[in-house]
Amino acid sequence: MRRKLLVACLVALMASILLWASRGHAPSGAGPDRGSGEQNALGRCITSLDEDEKSRNANVALAARMLDGIVVEPGEEFSFNESTGERGSLEGYMPARIIVDGKNESGIAGGVCQLSSTLYNAALLSGMEITERHPHSRPVPYLPAGLDATVSYGARDLRWINPSDHAVTVRASVEGNRLEVWLEGEGSAPGIILIPEIVEIVAPRPMAPPDATGRSVAPPRPGASDEIRRGVSGYRVRVWAETTSPGGGRVRELVSEDLYEPVHAVVD
Repeated sequence: MRRKLLVACLVALMASILLWASRGHAPSGAGPDRGSGEQNALGRCITSLDEDEKSRNANVALAARMLDGIVVEPGEEFSFNESTGERGSLEGYMPARIIVDGKNESGIAGGVCQLSSTLYNAALLSGMEITERHPHSRPVPYLPAGLDATVSYGARDLRWINPSDHAVTVRASVEGNRLEVWLEGEGSAPGIILIPEIVEIVAPRPMAPPDATGRSVAPPRPGASDEIRRGVSGYRVRVWAETTSPGGGRVRELVSEDLYEPVHAVVD
C-alpha cells in the first residue's frame, strides 16, 4: 500500500490522512518574510505542543531559547547538541515523556526531540545539507513519519551544513502550544516541498511473554489466546524533496528512507 502526503503549511487535517494520527502542523518552505532588512525566512516549520504536558513544553521552550539567534556561516556545520549543550536537571530540564525502544517513558529533557524534529524540517526546506539525523523508533504524533529527528546528548545529534554563500540564522519560538522554527538568510526561499511516502506497512507478529532477560523473541505457545499487549504496525517511509528546475519542471530527490519497526503483540 502506498500513500503520499504533500507537505503544506499548517495542514490541520494531517491526522485524517496519516495512519498514526499526527497532531502537528506540516512544514512549509513558503510564508511571509521574518527578520529585518534583507533577512528572509528561507524555510519554516510549525508543530503543536500538548498543552497538558507542562514539563515537556517547558523543556521545549528552554531548548528553543538556546537555539534562537544562532548564526551558521557559509560552509559551517551546525550541531544541535553543541548548540543547546547538556540537557540535564542542573541545566533546568525536567522529566517528561520520551520514546525508548518504541515505548513512552519518562526521561530528563523529554520533548527536546520535538524541537530537533521541527528544526530538521526547517533546515530541509531552507536547502541545508543534512550530515547527521536519526529517526525515532516509532512515528511521532506531531509530524509525519520520516520527518522526525531524535537527539540524545553525547550519542545522537542533528547536524547540517550551510551550503549557501550567506550566513543563516536559526530562529525558534514557543507561544502557547505552538512551536515555530525557521531559518533566516539573504535571498528568497528555495521553494522546496517535502513529500513523505509510506512504501511498506509491516504487520506485527504474535509473540510469547518476555523471558527472564526481558526479551520476547519466541512465538506464543500453542493455544495461547490472551493478548497481553496489542501489536502496532511498522512503516517503511521514504521522504522526497521536490524543487522546480530552471526549465520549470519539477525535480525530485530522495532525502531519506526509514524503517519504523512494528511493536509485536504479546500473547499468552
